[in-house]
Order: sequence, then C-alpha cells, then structure tokens
Amino acid sequence: MLVDSHCHLDLLKLEQEPLSAVLDEAREAGIEHMLCVSVSLERFPAMLQLIEPYPQVSASVGVHPDGIDVEDPDESRLLELANHPRIVAIGETGLDYFRADGDMAWQRKRFRTHIRAAKLANKPLIIHTRDAREDTIAILQEEGAEAVGGVMHCFTETWPMARAAHARPASTGC
Repeated sequence: MLVDSHCHLDLLKLEQEPLSAVLDEAREAGIEHMLCVSVSLERFPAMLQLIEPYPQVSASVGVHPDGIDVEDPDESRLLELANHPRIVAIGETGLDYFRADGDMAWQRKRFRTHIRAAKLANKPLIIHTRDAREDTIAILQEEGAEAVGGVMHCFTETWPMARAAHARPASTGC
C-alpha cells in the first residue's frame, strides 16, 4: 500500500479538476491513502470539509512555521481540533529560518506549543525544518517529542542531524 504522507489537497486549484478526479488519479497510481496537512487554523475548517467525503484521506492540524499573519495556536485549541476522528497528527510545525529574518523566538514558541499538544493528544508530529538544525534538535529533546514520534518534512539538513532527530535520550529507556 502506498500512502502520500504529506499533501495539501486544500491548496489545489480545484476549479480546474475536482478533488474526486485527483483522488482517482492517485488511486490509479497506487496511492491508497493520503494525509492532508494543515498549514493554518483559519484554513482548517475548509480543509476538513473538503476531505470529509473521502475516507481515504486523513488530516493533521497545525500552523506552518512560515505563517506570520495567522492565528497563533495554543495547546487547548490544537487539542480541541485534534479530537476529530480524521485527525491523525499535529502539524505542520517546526522551524524554518530560510525565509525568515530577525528573532525567531515566535517560531520556537509555536513549535513547543505543537509538541506539547501532540503529547497531550498522543498524536505524532509533522515537523518542517529548514536551516534550523540545532534549534530543531534542541527543542525536540527539551520537549520530549520522542514520546509521540513523527516525521521530518522539508528536511534539507545533514545525515548527522537525521541521526540526532532519530536518537532517543538514554534516560527514556527506549
């Protein structure tokens, strides 16, 4: 079974081709399930409504690290939205210093919020990391993200960072 573990079906220009046709093409290509990844809380209700008729599509809830003029999530809001049965992960979240300037404290705070919500919801993380190697690993470790796991997305880093992201602290006993 092939799964598209990261797509943004809600960002497609569906006036050119309906979602049902897109999903049919995916199935013909062998893709049996898709994970539609949230990029903002404002877009979340429409995304959920779009995929609702299609059981082969699951979703996540989160705010992309580049999202500046969007609702900043708090743990309770993420937990409330993650309670929906089609939500299988928290994210897209993480750190992206590639396109950003200045103090990235707001990105680090938002990333920590997503990790804490994922732990409370017991759902894995979808982590976007770009040009933020040290901070990403440090925050994952400090927040105990290994408790829920997840997937690294937009991973433009190094093999040593991949190993560090996969490593579990010795104190967890895992």
